[in-house]
Amino acid sequence: MVKLSDLGEEQYVSRSQAKRILLALDKFEKIILDFKDVKTVGQGFVDEVFRVFKQEHPNIEIEYVNANDNVLFMLKRGLDTPQ
Repeated sequence: MVKLSDLGEEQYVSRSQAKRILLALDKFEKIILDFKDVKTVGQGFVDEVFRVFKQEHPNIEIEYVNANDNVLFMLKRGLDTPQ
């Protein structure tokens, strides 16, 4: 499980931030992102994690927990985007 709030006061908005978080996680079969205490995320971050990384690693399951309403809105928006 990756606890995003443990990474400090960083806001998770960009693709580069997503890439740093996902670095070396391609060795796992399942990734759980914990959004506890994360106020919001950006569209680029969501796209990089849930579309780009997932396309590159189709056998890795990605889940999320503890997302507030703002984070859920961006996650659902990004996940509903046609490919």
